Parts: sequence; C-alpha cells; structure tokens
Amino acid sequence: MSISFKGAKRYRKRNGFSAAARIKRPLPAPVYFYSLRQGGILLNPIVNVGDHVLKGQKAADFDSFDALPIHSAVSGTVTDISENMISIENDFLDESVPASDFGKANDELTSREMLWIIREGGICEAASGVPAHILLSPQKTPDRLIVCCFDSDPYVSSPQAAALGNTEQILDGLNIALRILGIKKASIGVENDTRKIFSDFKYRLRYNTDIELYSLKARYPQSRADKLVRTLTGRGIEDANCAVISSETLLNISELFRTKMPVTKKIVTVSGDDILLPNNYRVPIGMPISALLSDAGYTEPQTVIRGGVIDGGQVTDLDTPIDNHTSAVIAFNDNGNIPRYRKELI
Repeated sequence: MSISFKGAKRYRKRNGFSAAARIKRPLPAPVYFYSLRQGGILLNPIVNVGDHVLKGQKAADFDSFDALPIHSAVSGTVTDISENMISIENDFLDESVPASDFGKANDELTSREMLWIIREGGICEAASGVPAHILLSPQKTPDRLIVCCFDSDPYVSSPQAAALGNTEQILDGLNIALRILGIKKASIGVENDTRKIFSDFKYRLRYNTDIELYSLKARYPQSRADKLVRTLTGRGIEDANCAVISSETLLNISELFRTKMPVTKKIVTVSGDDILLPNNYRVPIGMPISALLSDAGYTEPQTVIRGGVIDGGQVTDLDTPIDNHTSAVIAFNDNGNIPRYRKELI
C-alpha cells in the first residue's frame, strides 16, 4: 500500500542510499570526546584522568533510572575531565570489555529487567535522542508502536542504511519492544523507493497479522513523527496513542540482547557538495566531526550542518563529537552549493 499526505514536498535526493550501498567505517581519530550532559541530565564521571579504559566501558552515569550512561567507543587513556566533557586518547588497540551476564536467558527476563538492560546498554532513540528505556516505559501504554525506517530529508539516509539487510534483526528488536510494552500491534513505514527493504519486511511478515507494513511516497517531511502518525493512523500524534521508534534503535536493541555489549557506534550520513559522493558511515560515538569529514573528503568546509539539511543545526566547532543521535553531517566546501530551501531557513 503506497500512501502520502497533503502538502508534502519532493526534492532531489542527495543521501548516498542505494540497494548496493555499503556502510563505511571511518579511519580512527586520535581523541574522542563525550558530553557529560545527556538528555538534560549532567552525569557524574566514574573514571579519572590517567585511567586506562576499554571499548564499551562505562565512563559516566547518574544514579537515576532516567539517565543514559556514557560508554567509551575506544580503548585508551582518559586525558581530561571538565565540567561538561570527558576526553579519551585512543590507543588504537580496540580492546573491549567482556560481554555482560544478564543472569537469565533473554526470554526469561521481565519487562523491568529488559528496560534496565537497555538503559545500561546506552541506547537512545536514534531520531530524537530520547533514551530508549524512557520511550519504552511511558506513563500510558500505547495501543501501537510505529517504526520509521527512513528519513525524508533529501540529504539523510542513515535509517534506510540501518534497515537494509537487517530486517530480521529489526523485527527481533521490535518483538522485544512490544514485549516490554505488553502490546502486539505495530506499523512499519518504509519509503517506496527502498524496495529491497520493503520486500524483505513483506517476506518476513507474511504470517504475521499484528504488524502492518506500509510503503510511503518519498516526500519531505514524511518521516517527522507527527506527520508519520497522521499518515498511518489518520489522527494527530496527541490523539493516536502510539509511540514512534526508528529502525536503527530497534537494530541496536537486537544487537544488545544478542551480543550483550553496549552501543558504541552510530550510523551517520555524510553528504554535501555534489563533487563528493555521499555515504553512510558506522561511526564510533565520540569521534570529532572534523575527523569524519576529513575521511569523507571535506577538508575546509565553509558550512557544516548536523542533522537534516532543511532543519539541522549549523556546527561552528568541528571538534564537536558525534553523539548517539547524530543522523547526518552535511558539509559544503562551497556555500554556493547549499540548496535554496536551506538558505531560505538560515
């Protein structure tokens, strides 16, 4: 079923996505940075300057269920702890912490135990930055969970990249999320120009009557939570009583329960000037934006945008790190290449 909504806009895509595209890995950076302020909560460091840390080791936390802890994405030495930031020098050895012991088989865990595991795994909603364990423990239980497998911004395709070839794991993460919420109904939205993703979901859901699959016309701002909810339910987001979660978040949940290791990487689209090919990268959280752009060929960008090209925020300090909800980094070596619809907003 292919549907859309009134007033949507179609733009030329510049997001590097195709059925043949592969997620790249950037060259490692010498230093990684971690903000101590996560979701409005200032975390307490649990490491000291000079400590040697391992990949996946918890570096900061706060004694509250609402907090989202920080894990190092590399092994190395803590070089600085300021009021708002932890710096870790990479030793390039990539030594990891041992896998966690949940104490039970996954199918024996209670909802509360699974929420705590998701919290300890450092998973947040990839689109909004809301901690996943908060999203999955609402005050009012939703009737339905809506899964967004795309970003309608013409320069962003990290959710599509996360979904391509990973539909089985996404459905595994979805089943975990539904089990936590105590519901069975879900809807999955896929753009109609990502046919491989749609066909993979369709095959795996052929015997499932509780999960609906929709093919959505590729228009902006189709992926925005309020627009997506109205498109799929016919009601406003306040009235529909549903929760929205992204494909990458469900993929991270599945990986956490499979590997028992915290999330330390984020899929990020890097795009911008027409002369450089856009690509998706699996980036260690904490990598400076400057290191990622250098790997992608942007040497002296005049403008850097984090998030979508239409409504993303401009970055002035290129040492700003990639965080757990950075969907894209869009750079223009020549400001003359910035699309007009972006220029109209800034």
